[in-house]
Amino acid sequence: MVELLSLEQRQGVYQMEVGLTHSSGSARHILIIDEYTYVQLSMLGPFAGQRVRLSLYPKWDPFRRSFFSSLIKMNQTFSETLYYACSEEYASQLVKARQEEERPAGPGPAAQVPSLELPQHRPGHLKRSRSLRPVRAILLRGILFSCLIALFLLRMDGKLFSNSAEAHEDPLQAAVAADVSSSPLINVIPVIQTAAYQSSEVQAVPEEAPEDPLEDTPEDTSAAAPETSVEEIELDGNSYEYSLPQGYVALSFDDGPSQYTRQIVDILDEYGVAANFLFIGQNASSRPAEVSYANEHGMPVGSHSWDHSDMTRNSPEENRKNLERASRELESNMNSAVTIFRPPYGAVNDELAAEAKRQHMKLLLWNRDPEDWKADNAPQVLRYFHTTDPSGGIYLLHEKAVTVQALPEIIEYLQAQGLKFAVFK
Repeated sequence: MVELLSLEQRQGVYQMEVGLTHSSGSARHILIIDEYTYVQLSMLGPFAGQRVRLSLYPKWDPFRRSFFSSLIKMNQTFSETLYYACSEEYASQLVKARQEEERPAGPGPAAQVPSLELPQHRPGHLKRSRSLRPVRAILLRGILFSCLIALFLLRMDGKLFSNSAEAHEDPLQAAVAADVSSSPLINVIPVIQTAAYQSSEVQAVPEEAPEDPLEDTPEDTSAAAPETSVEEIELDGNSYEYSLPQGYVALSFDDGPSQYTRQIVDILDEYGVAANFLFIGQNASSRPAEVSYANEHGMPVGSHSWDHSDMTRNSPEENRKNLERASRELESNMNSAVTIFRPPYGAVNDELAAEAKRQHMKLLLWNRDPEDWKADNAPQVLRYFHTTDPSGGIYLLHEKAVTVQALPEIIEYLQAQGLKFAVFK
């Protein structure tokens, strides 16, 4: 995560201070930026009293012929995503600063994040892409090939399929099936979508479907879902654990307990999986039964602070009392100690990490954020899962109505990828 700490102009030099939080700790950097980006960022201010998280994924806008990026302004009561134009140099510099801080020896957080490949455009020069030439050539060849096929069929005078035993089958459907079976693009279709379409096609086949012994396969697969095993992972406390090994996935729920806690636990239990619940102490004091319910059903319960404040702005003594109070409230409704801590907003510094360690808690962050807290409906949440690689992901979710609605399909999708669920203890 990259947080904007300050933005200022000094003697004609434009600079910004950013805080970088990654798997092995946190650091601060001063970046010298161009005037164009500085002006665009300044227009989104003021930033006083708010946390500002910067996106690392700028994009090229071909209509405005400019790069643009986004930031999230948030405090304890609201969160807002804003967009701004920026230069290519700014985008490259920000990504480079993060990559210099994250240099894992093996698969890790940096491996999960795609490298920034900026298109070779400049704001003042929009060039025609050479990649259009082969595309046009392919289209022309396709048109000519279609014309030849049409002429061939006309010359056959309608006799092409007269002697075929499959005269009642749709020849176009057979041709498409043959093309798909030989096309290298078939692997691009997600497994979950292929299964869904296959299911509807089987139901549409007349007469043959009742005799097909494979008809019961979807029901067998669904019945086997609750048998999915969950692996417990013991955090070593040497990092903030941003990622999992390939083939594993973890779900975590922040900001509870709430009116949705029991529903979420029941859905997870129905599918035979588990997730980490990071509860806020204040919420737990008014919903102690939900804390007990999650704990009794095998869901690891951790602390998300007492009041969801930005703890990097507190004094060491305030943080000590904050964490102790939250743990005391949670443990009064559990049969185990609180050993996992997720800082609010993902904001952490060395002092906060040290205090959590003194209280025998290990920090847990995330590397997949569907931003369900601002989604209007379940499909918006699901879209994130279908457009990102889930393997090795620690998902940050919240106790919201849209998340509850999306959760069954989320679990089914992850199970269909053959992933093993994990929880942290």
